[in-house]
Amino acid sequence: MKRPMTIDDLLALAWVSDPQISPDGTRVVYAHKVVDRDADTYRSHLWIAPLDGGPAKQFTTGSQQDSLPRWSPDGRWIAFLSDRGAPHGERKRPKQIYVIPADGGEARAVTSGTLHPADLTWSPDGAMLAFVGKPEAPVPESDVRVITRVRYKFDGDGFWDGRYKHIFTVPAAGGPARQLTAGDFDHADPAWSPDGRAVAFVSNRSPEADFTNVTDVWVQPLSGDARCLTGSVGPCSMPAWSPDGTMIAYLGHDNAAMSATNLGLWLVPAEGGTPRLLTRDFDRSLTHHAITDMRAHPKVGGPVWMADGRRILVLVAEGATNQLALVAVEGGEVTVVTQGRREIFGYSFTRDAAAGVLAVSDVSTPGDLWAVRLDGRTVAERRLTAVNAALLEAIELSLPERFAYDGADGWPVEGWVMRPVGFREGQRYPTILQIHGGPHGAYGEAFFHEFQLLASEGYAVVYTNPRGSQGYGQRFTAATHHDWGGKDYEDIMAGLDAALARYPFLDPERLGVAGGSYGGFMTNWAVGHTDRFKAAVTMRSISNHLSQWGTSDLAFMKGFWEFPGDPWEAPVWYWERSPLAYVTSIRTPLLILHSEMDLRCPIGEGEQLFAALKKLKREAVFVRFPDESHDLSRIGKPKHRVERLRLIVQWFADHLRAPVPAREAVGAGGGT
Repeated sequence: MKRPMTIDDLLALAWVSDPQISPDGTRVVYAHKVVDRDADTYRSHLWIAPLDGGPAKQFTTGSQQDSLPRWSPDGRWIAFLSDRGAPHGERKRPKQIYVIPADGGEARAVTSGTLHPADLTWSPDGAMLAFVGKPEAPVPESDVRVITRVRYKFDGDGFWDGRYKHIFTVPAAGGPARQLTAGDFDHADPAWSPDGRAVAFVSNRSPEADFTNVTDVWVQPLSGDARCLTGSVGPCSMPAWSPDGTMIAYLGHDNAAMSATNLGLWLVPAEGGTPRLLTRDFDRSLTHHAITDMRAHPKVGGPVWMADGRRILVLVAEGATNQLALVAVEGGEVTVVTQGRREIFGYSFTRDAAAGVLAVSDVSTPGDLWAVRLDGRTVAERRLTAVNAALLEAIELSLPERFAYDGADGWPVEGWVMRPVGFREGQRYPTILQIHGGPHGAYGEAFFHEFQLLASEGYAVVYTNPRGSQGYGQRFTAATHHDWGGKDYEDIMAGLDAALARYPFLDPERLGVAGGSYGGFMTNWAVGHTDRFKAAVTMRSISNHLSQWGTSDLAFMKGFWEFPGDPWEAPVWYWERSPLAYVTSIRTPLLILHSEMDLRCPIGEGEQLFAALKKLKREAVFVRFPDESHDLSRIGKPKHRVERLRLIVQWFADHLRAPVPAREAVGAGGGT
């Protein structure tokens, strides 16, 4: 008999990412990550799988983290990043670029020092590698930080070290790295021209770079000056040269609604000219948007040109799914070529784009690889891996049931209900409402360990994609404009009410609520505006918009569009839309979870809420996770992720009092 999901099952999972198909279309190399329980960290190695259906095999070994594999154009070599070679006892070593024979052998480093390479890509002739790195700098004489720019920190990266990111090249056979770009600006997304004479990249080289999200597409010849191709109207990313080298496709938008704007496919002549938005009439964003606890900010991929140069392959946010679509260069017609309830979080195609590999998750699969072949407007798929099959075959999963309902103003909204494991007809179950972050992310048709765990503990789980969520069109995504805690809150509560009306096993007298980031803001907001929840868990949350504005790595940008100006321009709005303003109304027992190195929603947001609740003699517990960022639940230290889940499960057990624990409901032999 199958057993329920446990907290420790998180540590037994394996994660695949960044699949890269070989140039001849016969193999795929990818990163395979597992937990090292003893060291309380992760190990990542390269694996190779044949596309003809044979078994995948581990390609690199050791106690390091290998990532970002990239085939040489002739398929003989694989370049990758690794922190291997750290002296015994050293906690962290800067990653370097290594090159290894594709048929096996010794890996050799081609960079050294503190360049911190990333985003590596081979030149068309296989002689060079371009990458994003940082110029070498002397070791500072003092640990005192003198701050001169507003973007001096970034969640997950920590504090700025005074070095800007530049484009470098290095011989694949080894030798000194050469810095291609210059100036006090950051650069990203290098892409070689087909003739190997230039590298395209994106950068914001304006004097006000720290206060805008604008980046432009630039072309840097290997000898000569860089030239800007775009008009500084919004963010640009992932430039991709046409097969003949005359055009560059890229992802971007015009900032009509800042981060809530649909990301579109643009085209610009490589020699200069007016950029053209191909997807102007397509009301979806070309982005990965699904939020789960299986990964954070995956490297998904950019535009892929078809061999004839007439169509371009892109990723589309479609409701709660990600799909692939082909965009016609002439006319901009968009044809979605994949389907199914799933999240695509990585892809790679051969140069002629006929064969490829997808990294895919669905509600019962944390992530696996699929081989695909494009034939006109159709796709044939075949599964390549099943990395967690042995574990998951022994576990009884709860499959989400989709429902639709009317939110505020009658807008259609999508939601899901998960039944508790061991479900029995005629019994009512305590129910937990989960609220996603963003607000411009979305819950997806993807695996969520935390939700499966709660179902295994005897809870029903309800979650929705209210207005502000990506995947439902520009108007829907941008509808949180100046209205956090307004109709978005109405959408969420309407979803809970719709679920209660539709599913009689949901117990309206035993409701819990939980959320992180914007979902933490909304959890705080909800318990300040209703007493219907018997327990709440708020994570990496916002309690005070006024304080978060200047202490976050990015919140100072909200006044450009998301909020009605900066705090001194709209102080009443900032306070009236802050959960802390309604703290006297909070009577729901509240568990506050926060990371001490969260630079997106700094820990002071949790501290203020906790202090106010204690002053008011309300039930609240504050938990601080040292050395963790905003992404604790997704990529934090394994022991901290486990402890976080234990705290959540215990809090809801203490306050919602599930009558029959799931491990008893499934019967003897169910496991723990």
